[in-house]
Amino acid sequence: MKISFEKKIVLGYIINLVVVFVIGFISIRQIFFSSNKSWQWIAFALIVLSIVMLTIVFFILKGQLKAKKKSDLELLKNEKLLQSIINNTSNAISVKKLNGEYILVNKEFQSLFASEETDIIGKTNHEFLSKDIADTYRSSDLKALKAGEEIQVEEIIEQADGPHTYLSVKFPLFDITSRMYAIGTISTDITERKKMERSLKAADTFFNLSIDSLVIASKNKLIKINPSLSKLLGYSDSELLAKPFTSFIFPDDVEMTQQQIGTLQKGTDLVNFKNRWICKDGTIKWISWNATADQETGILYAIARNITEELQIKQEEEKALRNLFESKQKLNMVLENISDGVLVANTSRQVILANDVANELFGIEDDSKISINFSDHFKVLFPNGKKTFPVQDLPAERALVGEITDDIDVILKDLATNEMRRVLLSGRPIIDNENHIAAVVVTIKDISRYKKLEEELEKKDLESRTMIGFKRTKKK
Repeated sequence: MKISFEKKIVLGYIINLVVVFVIGFISIRQIFFSSNKSWQWIAFALIVLSIVMLTIVFFILKGQLKAKKKSDLELLKNEKLLQSIINNTSNAISVKKLNGEYILVNKEFQSLFASEETDIIGKTNHEFLSKDIADTYRSSDLKALKAGEEIQVEEIIEQADGPHTYLSVKFPLFDITSRMYAIGTISTDITERKKMERSLKAADTFFNLSIDSLVIASKNKLIKINPSLSKLLGYSDSELLAKPFTSFIFPDDVEMTQQQIGTLQKGTDLVNFKNRWICKDGTIKWISWNATADQETGILYAIARNITEELQIKQEEEKALRNLFESKQKLNMVLENISDGVLVANTSRQVILANDVANELFGIEDDSKISINFSDHFKVLFPNGKKTFPVQDLPAERALVGEITDDIDVILKDLATNEMRRVLLSGRPIIDNENHIAAVVVTIKDISRYKKLEEELEKKDLESRTMIGFKRTKKK
């Protein structure tokens, strides 16, 4: 049976006391039965003194034991408190001896390796981890011991959901004599932080490499800009960040811009807002903005795009359209004042323009319904009215291959009424800037009345000749 240290002291005191009493009893007998009384009394006094001293020592030792017990209880209480604290932290905490044996681990550290405390305490990393990982951990431990102060290292620990990155603070522990006796480690899981850092790095790369100008700003000043804006305006980053951004805006657009910023800060996003900015070389550039604002901080986030060339092109297109409209109006006026019928068709043989004379000839007001080769409306005949005129020889077809035709004499026989018109057809190709055929023009000159008048004149001429004595000759 194991006897406590306190019981050992009490037992020793009793034994010593019994011994003293026995010695005292013997001495008392000698006092009363011995002839040398002085030495006997001296011996008795020493025995009494021994008893007193022994009693004092007993109570001193008892007090010390009580204090030690109290101290041990406090120490145990503190140890439990410390263990409770480190077990309830999200950091993994461990303490090792200088030889690498674990002497303390918390719950979080145990969970990293899916082990119990009893499976780790008294063991080194090499006893439950692979050699490569254990060697890495041991190397970082030795670096902390060699440095004699805390160091920070990143360590990778494989877990059920994959590898996690930990930032480990390693530090040596010293006893009261300043002798290094252990090494402590506090590890923090920074996996999410590392992911965030990578995301921020990627975002920063995107920010800097974006072709569009990206801007983060307060109500009055630019906070962060990407190189695209500096390149666009010609100023350095420091120049743009040093002044209120309104100092770079064209004066006439400042008030309008401030009004839009006020709208932004009320929660309405800005879409395709245009204003003018003054470049370092003095030129003016139009910039289109899409922006939003953080309602809590008031920070503005915007994407800017240079639309100067687009606006110039748009203005040129509008001018060209106006000119084209004016030209078309003039062309229409010219065509409507021409006595001949005029048709304009594209390379797909679709009529895109016809004047009133042509519309009247075909009896159709919708230009797109007119056939450029007349086949849907007329039967095209040679002037004798007997033989069909070949379609491939009509002016439109010949113009589509680049030929010019003038005054082809044909008869148009209306398919619906059988009415016949004598006409002269001419054709011209329209060539574009690249020397390609873009369209064809066909003119129709109705000569039916002229031919009729010609026949009547010829008839009257013959009659007149007969009356004055000319003989009528037969036509060959």
